[in-house]
Amino acid sequence: MNIDLEKFLELIIPLLTVIFGALSAYLRTNEKIINSSIKYITEAEEMYKDVSKAGGQKFTWVVDTLYNMVPRPLRIVITKKCVEKMVQASFDSIEAYAKTQIDKTVDKYFENISDADKGVSEKTDIPGIIGDKNG
Repeated sequence: MNIDLEKFLELIIPLLTVIFGALSAYLRTNEKIINSSIKYITEAEEMYKDVSKAGGQKFTWVVDTLYNMVPRPLRIVITKKCVEKMVQASFDSIEAYAKTQIDKTVDKYFENISDADKGVSEKTDIPGIIGDKNG
């Protein structure tokens, strides 16, 4: 069982090269899918804007489009189910962000209304305005 170090390195270096090359391709493809998912979600929204209840069609179109970006050898690792999960996660993130922005906008709106109401009640002390203390 005395393996020569040179022979061991001759075997291990090409193997590590293939493993790290595949890992690199996987990570690049994964990043490309995640980065492109928002773009394609937006495109699907635009394409199906006139179609009611097209959520499933949009989702399928985005998943198929992104899955076609996956190199064939990597489809063993990056399955269509994986792409579906990435698209859903991207959509969920977009939705959460939109809700946060809507909440902020609604809060500001109600603050402005509240401030305006305070301003009106302060103005009621001015003579000739309804609520005038003098009459």
